Amino acid sequence: MAAPTADLEAALLDDKLVGQVLPDAKAMAGWEEEKRRVDTADHAVTCTAAKPCAGKPLSASVRFSSGDVVTRFIVETLPSRDAAKNRLKETYTSYAAGPFKKLDTPVLGSESQAFQGPLAEGEGVGIVVRSGTVVASVTTEGGPVDVAATRRFAVMLVQRIEQAQAGRTPDAGPGPA
Repeated sequence: MAAPTADLEAALLDDKLVGQVLPDAKAMAGWEEEKRRVDTADHAVTCTAAKPCAGKPLSASVRFSSGDVVTRFIVETLPSRDAAKNRLKETYTSYAAGPFKKLDTPVLGSESQAFQGPLAEGEGVGIVVRSGTVVASVTTEGGPVDVAATRRFAVMLVQRIEQAQAGRTPDAGPGPA
């Protein structure tokens, strides 16, 4: 599966669509969904059907588990590519300031970087990616370090972001193991 590489200017500011960008039970078959939320980017408001957050930058996250392994997906939408580039730099800096080492992996989305180091559930892998106006990350932890699995999940997330940016319903799943 080819890695997605679009650098679209489309801003994803609709909370329902951003919620769909996050993988669902179908995409993560065999994994248990534990936590899912979409907030305004400043985390002041949690978006719900009764309290939608359309038109604002958003932050969305979901956590899945399978045995001891935990996978987290985080999506941050920004109003422009420049704002997303700045957020990506901030995220890289936060990893670089900690006990993480950079991993040499092919680029995903517009730009990306993989890291390995201690996460909440033990040694893990984090891949941070910018796809146009969106900064996203995927982390896996709690089992044997598995860069290939983390990358498969990151490719899926970028594909889902790009589907949303192109006006399609996000439905990409992970590629074969």
